[in-house]
Amino acid sequence: MIETALVELIDRATAECVEQERDDLHGRLRQIRTRVLDPTQLVLVVGESKQGKSALVNALVNAPVCQSGDDVSTSVPTLVRYSDEPSAQLIEQEPTGGPAALDRHPVPIEAVGEHMERALAHGRPVTRSEIGVPRAVLQNGLALMDTPGVGSVSSLLTSTTLSVVAEADALLMVSDSTQELTTNELTFLKQATSLCPNIALVMPKIDRTPHWRKVMEVNKKHLSNAGVSAKLFPVSADIRNRAMQARNTNLNAESGFPPLLEFLQTELAGKHEQFTRRLVAHNVSEALTQINDGLRAELAAHDPRTAAETLVELETAQRRAEELRRIQGHWQKTLNDGISELMTDIEFDFRERTWAVLHEVNEIFEVADPQAIWDDFNSWLSARLTDAIAETYGWLEQRQARLAEAVAEQMPQRSDLPALEPIEYPEPLDDVPRPKLPTGADYKKFDQVLTGLRGSYGGVLMFGLITTMANLPLMNVVSISAGVLLGSKSLKEEKDSRLRRRQAEAKNNVQRYVEQVIFQVNKDGKDTIRSVHKAMHKHFTRITEQAQLEVSQSIQSIKRSAERSAVDRDQRARDIKQKLEEITVLRRQVTQLTQNRITAA
Repeated sequence: MIETALVELIDRATAECVEQERDDLHGRLRQIRTRVLDPTQLVLVVGESKQGKSALVNALVNAPVCQSGDDVSTSVPTLVRYSDEPSAQLIEQEPTGGPAALDRHPVPIEAVGEHMERALAHGRPVTRSEIGVPRAVLQNGLALMDTPGVGSVSSLLTSTTLSVVAEADALLMVSDSTQELTTNELTFLKQATSLCPNIALVMPKIDRTPHWRKVMEVNKKHLSNAGVSAKLFPVSADIRNRAMQARNTNLNAESGFPPLLEFLQTELAGKHEQFTRRLVAHNVSEALTQINDGLRAELAAHDPRTAAETLVELETAQRRAEELRRIQGHWQKTLNDGISELMTDIEFDFRERTWAVLHEVNEIFEVADPQAIWDDFNSWLSARLTDAIAETYGWLEQRQARLAEAVAEQMPQRSDLPALEPIEYPEPLDDVPRPKLPTGADYKKFDQVLTGLRGSYGGVLMFGLITTMANLPLMNVVSISAGVLLGSKSLKEEKDSRLRRRQAEAKNNVQRYVEQVIFQVNKDGKDTIRSVHKAMHKHFTRITEQAQLEVSQSIQSIKRSAERSAVDRDQRARDIKQKLEEITVLRRQVTQLTQNRITAA
């Protein structure tokens, strides 16, 4: 049987990986073996967050099986498969030392999201949810898996998605048609292609932009330049949903889904065996190639050499190891110094931008009454602070890219730059209480009358006494006029005094509010920079450790070669040649997989 032959071939390749102590290749082949024995054809729906992956799955099966929306993000995978009756369950994997123990918990299908959020909030190890629906597109064994966002969300979610790529028969990469493929998306596609060669690019939201055809042509060029072979499907989930509700065939054709469904039902679902062959051939061939290269390198190291040649090679390798240790110290210092400067500069940059905002606030409240402009002022202040945050974080993104280049220049060879996550701007304005409207704005009529009377009393009395010297009564035209004048003056001065107090209080309230925003932004900025630090350190440490491992293996190989007798070297060389012949036979069988022929192992 074809499955038996494939499994035997995988087992033989796995045995070679174990013999050569390649645990990484061994683990990948075990995953492929599991997929060969599973009749389900798994299609992963992958892509960055907010691209429309969940909406795409819902539109494909014509049912709201995945939560979707601008405020919803997929945190764990959701598997959608065929079932005679609608059903749903949460899958937990307990962290045990032995084989994975899957625990299934049935939940109401209409409340999967609520149960998922509750389980994650309580710390339960939920690995995925499974939805069963009676749909014809799934009836022949096709299963769709909606995955967490990759690239722009977090490295944890990216690794969660990559961990199941090797088990997939095919990938639907989702990148909406409002913009061309990003660097992060192309990087992920290259990674995914090495694990699963069957890829299609789906471009949703064509109803939201008239330029989707131009974007599609640009994406074709990007894929070609990246060496990624994939079909493109421009679609619209919204038009598809309206077409299904109205049972409108023309509208459904306009949505772009019929070609995609035909692709799933014929080229994918109808060719499960062919894709299984390709999946096995790709992964087994890659594993055998790496083992073959390692053995040939070892065989080359067994060529007879003089003691002087061996000594020269050993000294060269040791100098290389010392150079790597020196380089490691240099790039780590460059990275640490750059991160320290970045933290200081970003904090000062945002504070300087907020100083400019506070200066404008002071100018506004030198002349304006807070009571009259408060609502408009709050909108203006929010807009100015949002712009300041965006400008600071935009500068942070530029600085992190320059720092990565500076560290890469310290490496022994020009290394690839780390795939840094796009920086998401914080939104502290929703968390910080808005500045309060200054008090004392309500100056009641009765209080104004009292203020006017207090001012007019002195004027009437003073001018009344003066006019009595001219034999006029205390209350006369002059004294009353003076009282009215001084009363009006007192009332105006009191209103001006109250206005100045309101302006001063408004300035203080706004300054306290801005200080709280600064505190929140600086805290988020430091957290973001620490994440950048960890990502860069992990990336360049991996490169350095790989180079050090190669040098260490080279030194050990030279020493072993020098210590080994000529007879031992000859015997080891014969063993390697025999092993290379066995691997050649296996690779020939792998080649036969893609030609629809296979020889039982």
